[in-house]
Amino acid sequence: MATSRDAPNPLRPYYIPPSIGLPPDTPQNQSAPALTYSSRTPPKPSFGSSARDILSDLDYDSYLPDDSPTLAAHAKRLFDQALWNYTSVLLAQPFEVAKLILQVHHATGQAPPGLFGNGEEHKSRPSSLASGKFEDYPSDESDDDSPSYFTSTAPRPRSQYSENTRSPERSPQRRRPRHTPSRSDASTPTQAPPPAARRLELRKADSLFEVIAQLWQKESAWGVWKGTNATFIYNFLLKTTESWTRSMLSALLNIPDPMGISAGGLGGLDIIDSPSPLLSLAVAVTASAIAAFTLAPLDLIRTRLVVTPTSATPRTIWPSLSLLHSFSVPSSILPTTLLHATIPTVISASTPLVLRSTFAIDPVITPSMYSVCTFLSSTAELFVRLPLETVLRRGQVAILQEQENQRLTDTYRNTSLKSPVFGMENEDLSVRNFKTIVEPGPFKGMFGTMWFIVRDEGVQITGPGAAAATANQVAGRTSGFSARTRVRKGQGVYGLWRGWRVGFWGLVGVWGAAALGGGGGEF
Repeated sequence: MATSRDAPNPLRPYYIPPSIGLPPDTPQNQSAPALTYSSRTPPKPSFGSSARDILSDLDYDSYLPDDSPTLAAHAKRLFDQALWNYTSVLLAQPFEVAKLILQVHHATGQAPPGLFGNGEEHKSRPSSLASGKFEDYPSDESDDDSPSYFTSTAPRPRSQYSENTRSPERSPQRRRPRHTPSRSDASTPTQAPPPAARRLELRKADSLFEVIAQLWQKESAWGVWKGTNATFIYNFLLKTTESWTRSMLSALLNIPDPMGISAGGLGGLDIIDSPSPLLSLAVAVTASAIAAFTLAPLDLIRTRLVVTPTSATPRTIWPSLSLLHSFSVPSSILPTTLLHATIPTVISASTPLVLRSTFAIDPVITPSMYSVCTFLSSTAELFVRLPLETVLRRGQVAILQEQENQRLTDTYRNTSLKSPVFGMENEDLSVRNFKTIVEPGPFKGMFGTMWFIVRDEGVQITGPGAAAATANQVAGRTSGFSARTRVRKGQGVYGLWRGWRVGFWGLVGVWGAAALGGGGGEF
């Protein structure tokens, strides 16, 4: 018997009702033939099939696509991401190598000819010749019977050294005829031994392109891109370890994971929407410290591969790790390692919170102002991180030199190296393998190293003629200087920011891409 539901509606003759829902039950008062026919009909559909028929009419393609990614699609996506990250490291590695070498390099600059330190200057050539400058060589002076053509009416001042050497009367032996001194005389200053063939001769303490050019000249492309694999593995493990540790701590403390990139594309963690921002900030800082502490040996090996020539062995990660005495961070560089990892995280993660709570600058309401503020924050983070990075690199080189000296001792070779290191079975243990391509600067602790760079390392030319003096010094020429040109000892605060152009122009590129609508990226 047809129900009113199956009958056509006279008011809607062209309407066909959808076939959804459960079918109507068979009436109980049907005849026997009808029961026989109904027994041959298909069984009553289950609730699952009915629900599937109902859901088939819903439009959920935009939320749950039918073609879910397969294992091959996942593998391809991971490979593409790894290829992109490796390409990024490969393009930035020459500048990272140059920056690290500049940070390790000990700037031993000297004052150009014609300038004294502390701002004193030669007045003129006759007065400089008449001074006591050349009185250290009494055998080169003229005899008493030779006429003096350049005499002064004022009495000539004599130093204590000249009075002691000239107080006795000149003996006949000293009045013997002068002869032309040869190059083998002791008065001729000996020249410094030539530098090693693979040693870099850096004339400027802050020139990235000079380092890259000399590396290309002495070691070709292998020297410019050395340490690329170690850098890629270190960056991958650092991000993975930091993310995993941050997620674990967030789960233990029952707070949301502050993951993701804040607006502006400059790579800071977004903790604005966290129910406990300070706790989220503490979690992020702790995760950064744990990751840096765990991967410190790999960072030490990366520094070793960069500062040593390509001919030095070993050149792979595992044999280099086998040369380390232990996988723990030495106590001398432990504070610098932790500060280098945590301070940038504090600045980048707390910037969105401070901008929103204190200055009412929000990425949704005021996106332009927020983008500019995050760029300034990232720049401040860069200039705070660079001094710590310089100290850390010098401390790592000092640790590597100390361990190499211990390795060369007979006691250490007899006790610790009974079995050869993997990859160095045929190496002579008495030969020094750690040879830097530049003269490394000393490490005197965190604050001591900073003070040495600012006040004692090299010289710094200041004044109106500083640019011309530096150019002439690099070219090997001598020219006149302004009276206000001075030479100060030390590199100044600028010496702590060696290689800042690499990070700064990287920030400009990321911020510019985000401002133009490209979304930016993590730097």
